Amino acid sequence: MKKRVLLLGLGRANISVAEYLLKEGDELFLYEENLEVVSTDARRLLKTGKIKTHNEGNFDYDLVVTSPGFPPNKRIIKELTDRGLPVIDEIEFTYQHLNRPDVIAVTGTNGKSTTAALISNILASAGIKNFLGGNIAPGMPFSRALFLPHFEQYVLEISSFQLMRIRDFHAGIGVLTNISTDHLNWHSSFEEYKQAKFRLFKTQRPDDYAVLNFDDQLIKESVTEIRSQIIFFGGDLKADVCFNGDFRYKGEKLFPVKISELPGRHNLLNTLAAIAVAKIMGVDNESIRNGITSFKSLPHRLEELGVINGVRYINNSMCTNESAAIASFNAVKGDKIVIVGGRQKGNKGEKYLDLLVKKAKACIVLGENASCIADYFKTKRFDRFAVAEDMDDAVEKARGFAANGDIILLNPGFASFGYFRNFEERGAAFKDAAYRD
Repeated sequence: MKKRVLLLGLGRANISVAEYLLKEGDELFLYEENLEVVSTDARRLLKTGKIKTHNEGNFDYDLVVTSPGFPPNKRIIKELTDRGLPVIDEIEFTYQHLNRPDVIAVTGTNGKSTTAALISNILASAGIKNFLGGNIAPGMPFSRALFLPHFEQYVLEISSFQLMRIRDFHAGIGVLTNISTDHLNWHSSFEEYKQAKFRLFKTQRPDDYAVLNFDDQLIKESVTEIRSQIIFFGGDLKADVCFNGDFRYKGEKLFPVKISELPGRHNLLNTLAAIAVAKIMGVDNESIRNGITSFKSLPHRLEELGVINGVRYINNSMCTNESAAIASFNAVKGDKIVIVGGRQKGNKGEKYLDLLVKKAKACIVLGENASCIADYFKTKRFDRFAVAEDMDDAVEKARGFAANGDIILLNPGFASFGYFRNFEERGAAFKDAAYRD
């Protein structure tokens, strides 16, 4: 039966939803606040004339599929929900239309992209055909799977935004990497943000698995809410999966920690989470080892750009919150000139800024909150910084502080919006500036 469907936003997640609905012959409407910034793919779809514009006051729809960026307090969302219309996310939509496939879902404040990609690589090493997608970027949204052959497993990165709107979505294995303050410009409170993460486990059954960070006190305090089987990972030897010179699983020594090329303790924890999932799946140790050793760091995550004129450049544009910024800064050893700043998400990042004051050789401030950061540095009597107009200027000023053997590190600690459309565009700008002699 032909349905009337409203799409809220036509970003990367909803494009494939739109294509699928049009293929099914449904009548499609769009609410989009800024058509000037939609992608080339979105423009292509709109040019077909098959998507109508939502008329204000008309709510005659059978279904609403929203982009993750629309928070619950958005006027259009409230108008729809007040009328009892079902509003779901692309993740829920795709899960239902793929007839409830086998899913491994990864969420958390930090590390979820790396963990999901590493799980996918290990499964591939074991010959398990899997789809990697969801919120991961660069990568494919889950809805892209609607146009692909069936996979044995679907490995998905899921954001708190997406989890807020799940209903039937079910992950046989759910991974929660960690929880710290983030996205308070979207969520009404930190408690709502935390509860959104734990929604991943609400639809699990007793024979499912929850893979949780033993080192994260906030997670440990909430395990009573989980009814599935819990596997803990962490640096503490009491965890089911841990490391002590070697990776270990329930007392079994697997292989040396040094086989992983990913830098930093936080990446050791990501690797432990991936090992836990592989063990639950029954993957043999050799395939797990091969999956770890063949894995390369994702773009914009402590991405080594090389040494240029005696200075090492590292692109960590994906670092958009305070806890990630601190972990990444500590993972990189050497004298660092750090490019910092962006758009705040409900946190001023003062713990990170204090770390820079104490341990950075110098800082270049770039982004919407540049003046706030500069003022904060001044209150700390830190004068080894400069404010940049754009990324080219930031790299040029960083070079002015750098000596042979130093590191220029893009480690913003804040969102990219304002100066850039996303962290990928910010990272690309840094690369271009770094390679420009």
